[in-house]
Amino acid sequence: MNQVIDFSKMQVGKKGGGKHWTKKEVESRKNAAAKVTRKKKVSLKMPTWLEEEARAVWKKTIRDMKDFEVLDKVDEDVLAAYCDAVARHKELSEMIRNKGYTICNAAGSLVEAPWVKTQLSYARLIVQYSDKLGLNANSRARLARKMAQEEDDPNADLFD
Repeated sequence: MNQVIDFSKMQVGKKGGGKHWTKKEVESRKNAAAKVTRKKKVSLKMPTWLEEEARAVWKKTIRDMKDFEVLDKVDEDVLAAYCDAVARHKELSEMIRNKGYTICNAAGSLVEAPWVKTQLSYARLIVQYSDKLGLNANSRARLARKMAQEEDDPNADLFD
């Protein structure tokens, strides 16, 4: 079974992941992760507007995430934006390597090059998108924890 998070550290009464786990907590998290597992494989379609480098990022991301099964059809546009941001971040990183971090302004002073700020913006976007898409371990663990808490909420039916 594919797992959203690694439960090997979640042992009853043992420290792992920063706390002592109760049997109920461990079972609740395992049940929540089982809900994320799909019965039918989802096939995501790469948008035609992605450029070559972003297409390579798309293929790598899909390949790397196939065991986690957290991506869905509704994630296609966000995943495309993530892939585009990674490709553009890479381009800007190469530009920084070639041209440097600074340029001379009209007054002759060294100032930060505009591509440095743009690269940092893409880095922030990459982190935000990867968090939203479940592309990092913390976001997958948060998803499982949230599902486990929803399962345990005795007042959940009050707001339906």
